[in-house]
Amino acid sequence: MNSIPPLNAATHMAREAREAPEVVARQVAEGLPAYREIGARLRAADPRLALTCARGTSDHAATYFRYLCEMRAGVPVATVGPSIGSVYRAPLRLEGALCLTVSQSGGSPDLVALQGLAREGGALAVALLNTPDSPVGAGADMVAPLLAGPEKAVAATKSYIASLVAIAAIVAEWTQDAALSDGLERLPEAVGRAMACDWSAAMTPLAGATSVFTLGRGLSLSVANESALKFKETCRLHAEAYSAAEVRHGPIALAERRFAALVFGARDAGRESLVSAVTAVREAGARAFFADPEASGPDVLPVVAAPHPALDPICQAATFYLFIEALATALGENPDAPKHLKKITETL
Repeated sequence: MNSIPPLNAATHMAREAREAPEVVARQVAEGLPAYREIGARLRAADPRLALTCARGTSDHAATYFRYLCEMRAGVPVATVGPSIGSVYRAPLRLEGALCLTVSQSGGSPDLVALQGLAREGGALAVALLNTPDSPVGAGADMVAPLLAGPEKAVAATKSYIASLVAIAAIVAEWTQDAALSDGLERLPEAVGRAMACDWSAAMTPLAGATSVFTLGRGLSLSVANESALKFKETCRLHAEAYSAAEVRHGPIALAERRFAALVFGARDAGRESLVSAVTAVREAGARAFFADPEASGPDVLPVVAAPHPALDPICQAATFYLFIEALATALGENPDAPKHLKKITETL
């Protein structure tokens, strides 16, 4: 368990994760007009509330939207359980609101139902889809194609990264954030460099942990949530994601010698609490790895600083995906076909 497998020995998951620079470059070259059109529509509509509709990895991308929207546009974002539309069929009063649906397949009945309910309640329905020609796409007012290409591995990788890129581009146009727009133009090169970051020092400690905390704050909570899912589905290792603040309100009591944490840094106002969380976990006796472009010292994992701090989770995810695939295969797991899972999950 000492290195990331070379490309010619890769699983579908590793090959797809390594396509991230190409996907981001394609989005910048071909997808920006659609993303900017949606951003301009939102600027004109001026919603005072947004809700997100997503499951699994796509819901973790929605977490990124939540923080970026609240921090940049000043619009509060609520995550509404899809069962409100598919099971309970409760009317929602959403006049002038935004409903953002994020999905790879665009086919899950619960997402279709909630999006439809939101539109009936007066919301503008925007969908980020890797399969635009889908039931969710047919029911949306505007569709942003993710342009990630087919994913054969059950564990999503490049479609998550593509979702974050699309979200950042939409919000950049919505808020007229020139610095964020410029950062997106330069992002493909940074994601390419993220492919070379070596986290092999963390493999044995994390493989031997009884449980893992994955921690973030603000935008980095998105990739913390996503990494906890990947530990479970690809490695069958128990992991739970928390914000660097929330973990102090009870969960840290679990930390002990055979416990471990993976903390995703942030180059914003949340950084101090993340550094503090690393210290707290270590003082509790657990091993804490800090994935941060500015930190130094023991158990700091190398990550690429993105062209804009708000894009750091994209580079962190790109590196993490290669690491977790390598860990899964070293543990004898098949990340392309985890037990009890299938690629397209349709729920009510």
